Amino acid sequence: MVPTYLKQTWYFFRANLGAIMQIQLPFIILITLISMSAMESMDTENPQMNNSIAMFYICSLILLPLYAGATIAYLESVVRDKPISTMAALKIGMSRWGSLFLAKIIGAFGIVMGLFLFFVPGIYLLIRWAFAEYHCIIDKDSPVDALRNSWHDTSDFFWPLLNGLAVLFVILFGANVILEGILTSAGLMSTAVRAVMDVVFGFMNCLYTIYGFRLYCLMKEKTKAE
Repeated sequence: MVPTYLKQTWYFFRANLGAIMQIQLPFIILITLISMSAMESMDTENPQMNNSIAMFYICSLILLPLYAGATIAYLESVVRDKPISTMAALKIGMSRWGSLFLAKIIGAFGIVMGLFLFFVPGIYLLIRWAFAEYHCIIDKDSPVDALRNSWHDTSDFFWPLLNGLAVLFVILFGANVILEGILTSAGLMSTAVRAVMDVVFGFMNCLYTIYGFRLYCLMKEKTKAE
């Protein structure tokens, strides 16, 4: 089951690569540039968070819900066989930004607390709230309703979600580490190369969104059949 969903995720990613790049890359590049600026301006003798680093985290918090929501809106339009433009997707992402932002903040707080409690509770919450962002964008749920509905809807999809997302994490994280090791050993690693890698792997994180969306669609089909 999971290998099939992973293959479908990859095919969907390849088929819609251009549109997803148009939605996400400008924001990912901007965040990466801010990150580079923050690291370069960091005082090595006083490694406390300075204004540049604070700006990086603020921009990440602001921009992530926007392009993540726009991506989900685009994915849903493709499934309906009515693909929307980049601007139309971004408008939807903007209109639902507040709900998705709050859902992510509330969810992140619970997940972090769970990770501190012997790690496993955090992973469990991460999976049970995996559908929350789709509920926020597609079903227009409030943040609390999105988390509550995700908790209910993931009960039958816990293991496919956990296993599939774990496989993607191992592949992406492993590829990042291996590539960095090869480039470092060859003396080719630099700030510019690191930035390019951050952009590439930051963009590849959309595979998590696509995989979760595939299972969300299965959940909807199952609900309608019942």
